[in-house]
Amino acid sequence: MNCLICNEETSYFFHKDFNQYGLKRVDYHKCSNCGLVASKTHYLMDEHAWGELNHICHSEYQGSDDNWHDPRWLERLQAQAKILKDCCDLNLLSVSGKWLDYACGDGKLSELLKGQQALLKYDKFMSKSDGFINDNEINSQHFDFVITTSVFEHFTKRKDFDFVQSLVSDEGVMGLHTLVREDVPNDPKWFYLSPTHCSFHTNKSMSLLLEQWGYIESIYSVDARLWLFFKPNLKNVEQIIEIANKRIDKPKYIYNKGFVDYWK
Repeated sequence: MNCLICNEETSYFFHKDFNQYGLKRVDYHKCSNCGLVASKTHYLMDEHAWGELNHICHSEYQGSDDNWHDPRWLERLQAQAKILKDCCDLNLLSVSGKWLDYACGDGKLSELLKGQQALLKYDKFMSKSDGFINDNEINSQHFDFVITTSVFEHFTKRKDFDFVQSLVSDEGVMGLHTLVREDVPNDPKWFYLSPTHCSFHTNKSMSLLLEQWGYIESIYSVDARLWLFFKPNLKNVEQIIEIANKRIDKPKYIYNKGFVDYWK
């Protein structure tokens, strides 16, 4: 099995026995070049089985404020809504542009931004309702801001990653929440191993991915666990953040050329 990020061959790393949702032994492989760890078991699932597993796991908490898989889920979304509002005030995000929450679940983030910013919703696996766009609509549009939270760890194919990037307009910004580490632990008891988590990024793999996509700088909010990625045609991001971080009682950000590799 080759790495989705750098196409190098991966090798067996460890396995975990889940024995839930019909999922039994899961084998994890690691890329020796960029460190991405991936579940070979999940990558080899057919699309129907993968969709069913996602639906069963996520429907347990969608529509409520409780998620035993991720107890701080709502608290983090509230922090992300605050950061997105602040980035609009800083002119890092376009208030008048089209925004999309990709793989939005039941649309909690959109609800939190209601009255401040229209955030369109799309989710492949969850049932659709008002405010959701369908497959035809998403395939025919580009967006000034695309955010995806707790999603990159669910992707099993490179085309899944690339599709999210393809939705961002030439002058657009991408927002991302996922877990990124310096190294993924060789530990079947690691808390982040769940029945639907199958791709685990390192700082190097994420840096390579952003470079391949043409993003040249990024900012990170520790409180919101949220990255924003910027393309070359957006100017003065570094200067804006430098000034923003001098404000009193306002959100603070970490800036970097390339990827902000905060979690060492």
